Amino acid sequence: MKLLVAAVAAAALLSPVSADQRQEAQDALGAEVAAALAAHPEPGFGVPQRRADKATFQPWQVNCPANLQLVRQAAGGISDGEKAYLATRSAQINNAVNAQMAAAGLPTPPRTPVIGLALSGGGYRAMINGLGMTMATMNQSDEAKSSGVGGWLDGVSYMAGLSGGSWATGTFIANGGQLPTDLVHNVLNLPSNLVAPPSGKISFYTSLLNEVNAKKALGFPTQITDYWALALGNHLLPPDYRLGSINGPNLTIDELPNVVPALQTQNAQLPIPIIIAAQRKINTTIIPENATYFEFNPFEFGSWAIGTDGAKTPGYFTPIEYLGTAANNGVPANTSQCWNGFDQLTFAMGTSSTLFNYAIVQLGKTNGTTNSTGDASSGLIGSILGDIGKDKNDISQIPNPFANYTGVTNPNVNDQYLELVDGGETNQNVPLEPLLMPARNVDAILAFDNSADTDYSWPNGSSLWTTYNRAAGQNAGIRMPPVPSTNGFVNGGLNTRPVFFGCNNTDTPIVVYVPNYPWSFYSNSTTFTLAYENATAAAQMESTMRALTLNGTVPTWPKCLACALTDRSFGYTAQNRSADCAQCFNTWCWNGVDDSSDPSGKYEPLQAKTPTFLVQNNLTTAAQTSGIAATASSKGGKKNAAGRSVTVGGTAVAAAVTVFGVVIGASAILL
Repeated sequence: MKLLVAAVAAAALLSPVSADQRQEAQDALGAEVAAALAAHPEPGFGVPQRRADKATFQPWQVNCPANLQLVRQAAGGISDGEKAYLATRSAQINNAVNAQMAAAGLPTPPRTPVIGLALSGGGYRAMINGLGMTMATMNQSDEAKSSGVGGWLDGVSYMAGLSGGSWATGTFIANGGQLPTDLVHNVLNLPSNLVAPPSGKISFYTSLLNEVNAKKALGFPTQITDYWALALGNHLLPPDYRLGSINGPNLTIDELPNVVPALQTQNAQLPIPIIIAAQRKINTTIIPENATYFEFNPFEFGSWAIGTDGAKTPGYFTPIEYLGTAANNGVPANTSQCWNGFDQLTFAMGTSSTLFNYAIVQLGKTNGTTNSTGDASSGLIGSILGDIGKDKNDISQIPNPFANYTGVTNPNVNDQYLELVDGGETNQNVPLEPLLMPARNVDAILAFDNSADTDYSWPNGSSLWTTYNRAAGQNAGIRMPPVPSTNGFVNGGLNTRPVFFGCNNTDTPIVVYVPNYPWSFYSNSTTFTLAYENATAAAQMESTMRALTLNGTVPTWPKCLACALTDRSFGYTAQNRSADCAQCFNTWCWNGVDDSSDPSGKYEPLQAKTPTFLVQNNLTTAAQTSGIAATASSKGGKKNAAGRSVTVGGTAVAAAVTVFGVVIGASAILL
């Protein structure tokens, strides 16, 4: 308790405010702590008081089904559950695709296309922007529908998210596919700081401690990820699945269809959600670019391709329902003790965005005693996060369902736990890989890139470049089309507007790259902005919607997008495409030019300025975005002279997790 009190006080001291403001905040927190102590005497403070039902974050023991198999080899293709869901969904997909094609004046494809969304990481920025881009595909948005792009979501099979993109995927699916702007105003709790709420801090932190203590009491490893997950859920899950609610913070991936009827196999009205995390090798800190990816989906947890040294080999999956069950060579280690409830949706979202290990790495590179905000606190933060790292609290530990499994090449055969971290740490910040696997046979991918690659937190295509090089160096059959280098993206202006990759590589999907661009709002808020006013979030969301609709100013765009999303299902090549689609591909496909020279100057797109490519090619009906109020963002980190958001280098990671690492992480040391 004393450490928790000290941590809360430290949180106030770490804010970049005046000495008087710090003292005022410390006094206020002191009063709050005193009140909490009076209500909860020291001996009982933080001791979990559990209810008899399952309204809790902790797993629960169940009887093991007879002949339960915990391992399915990835070489066998997609799971039976995934097959059944897609079979039902195919009717809705066909109806949507046929409607979109008819509206574009194009013929109906001869087979059902398989389309995926890939939502990049980048904290709340990526979540808000990814939801905005998703909104562009929804008929429920009048603006998206009138642009000719809205309606494609009903034709999408998969929705993959990583880090902040996993938050978008998770909250969108858990809330039944509501219009994202409605989520902002009616469901999400964005104005309250994600890890340091403006009021009720002690109650909030105590609830987190109680939930995590209960999980640990059952013998499961706990770490900062668990606190992080609960904090995310308290802002993003449906209100009935938050701390103190009727159901408590208990919404598992396996139980999602029971909560969201649209996700039931007999309905199949939403894309299959996929959440991605990267594996960290035991006793290491650095995450290599060829690290193994694991995915959580409604049916399974596992990896399509495993290994980090050289070429990968086919991986394996386990039923998501029994994740957390101790395993031995593909079956329960104790056939009378299986577990449910380890697969909390928020735990998957938290695992996908666990970057505390990266904070430790960056702190190790920081010289001096001050962090990027100028506060003399790096020593304190480094000490706390260093201790957390020694205890493996900086990553997400999952009981290894593949322990002692010898059915395939298994680099994890001797590991009790799998150690997972933020998937973006491999620099593959757009989660393309699960959609590039041959078993899923994806035809087209809408790649939503809201990465903060540049000095001003805009994307530069580096994620796709990394994925392409990773695919080229492995034998896992990753079907990634060629893309230009990072400099080629910037020099070619490919990070300012949509571009098609793989147009004539008929053995790969077509990747429709959609980068963040300030169509009507500076949507480059920093990754570690942890609170947004609803109006700000909605404006940012609407601006990023226009990154895919092109603000309705390009009359031929709906037809060209339709050509890209259905090209593979027609079996087209460069020789037999329709005249309309051939013209579209001539305009929107990457031309193969890769200017890898260093760009001149820094990339600084201007708000409400139509991308140069659209103007130079006479594609747009207006040289400037019209009819939209251009509102400068008040959020984000440092600003340049024009008011655009600026990142502050690698140490920004350490500074940004200060409050959470100190307030929550310090408590985790005690657990």
